[in-house]
Amino acid sequence: MTIKLYNEVLRDLRSPKSLSEILPSVLILSKKIKDKELEKWTQLEMSGYVSANPAMTDEVVVPEYRTVPGQYHDIYGRPLIITDPKLQFVNEYRLRPGVPELDNLAKSSKLLTIQDPVRMELIKKNLKVEVHSFSFSSTSIIGILGAIRTGLINKIVSMAQTIEETSLSVGSKEHTIIHQAISNLHPSVQSVAAGLFLDGHYRQAILDTYILLVETIKTKSGRHELDGANLMQTIFSAKKPIIKISDDPDEQLGFMWMFSGAVMGIRNPKAHRLIQQKDPQRTLEWLSFASVLLRVLDDAEVIK
Repeated sequence: MTIKLYNEVLRDLRSPKSLSEILPSVLILSKKIKDKELEKWTQLEMSGYVSANPAMTDEVVVPEYRTVPGQYHDIYGRPLIITDPKLQFVNEYRLRPGVPELDNLAKSSKLLTIQDPVRMELIKKNLKVEVHSFSFSSTSIIGILGAIRTGLINKIVSMAQTIEETSLSVGSKEHTIIHQAISNLHPSVQSVAAGLFLDGHYRQAILDTYILLVETIKTKSGRHELDGANLMQTIFSAKKPIIKISDDPDEQLGFMWMFSGAVMGIRNPKAHRLIQQKDPQRTLEWLSFASVLLRVLDDAEVIK
């Protein structure tokens, strides 16, 4: 039952389902495996970082990923202008509502406004000005929901060992492999490939990982109009790189060909034709190669 629920949560996280729909299953799973930390985090995200929530104890701080940029206004609608760079944090606010409310707020196309008497009193006391409300864009909430989903994916993937130790039927080869091997890969590989690998969808796990690799390179370089080998040979050029991996032209060229091979020899064939991939060990090796490239990319320098 525990493994089935675990697999369902992994599948839901890859689906269009909202976090509001997924978190109740996560709460049940955390209770079954007696993971008090995950249980408390889930309760806080579901019901909000508010005093009415029993999980909101004295030591709990609203997470930084719930921060939205915005601006305070006085009762007449005049904005509070902050010119001191050291005080720019005043124009930020950490949202406390639970995920269901955040889901609804994210659908709004208007500026959102909140009033926090405690925060307003602090501003009055320290800045000697009176403010009435804080306004921010609803699009900021989409980023918060994305951060919560990413954090949840990491928590669920890292839970594999606990599932293995507490479930009666967790002797499965898939869970052992995912704990021992995938948990050591680059976090991005874990987020897109762990669930697919666990379900035996090896071809899709490889394809999604290498699609992610390409999108990460596009994002870091800012060259979204390029793709495939042309993207790699432009971005990692030995003579005029946009992303520099090494000061040694030969090493830079070597990595250029490795990134080119990743799309020409791995991503493209699996994207353009149905290739059977049944070997979990070979799949892990392809995922490991992508993991190495992503870590190299993390350390590389973008040339402006």
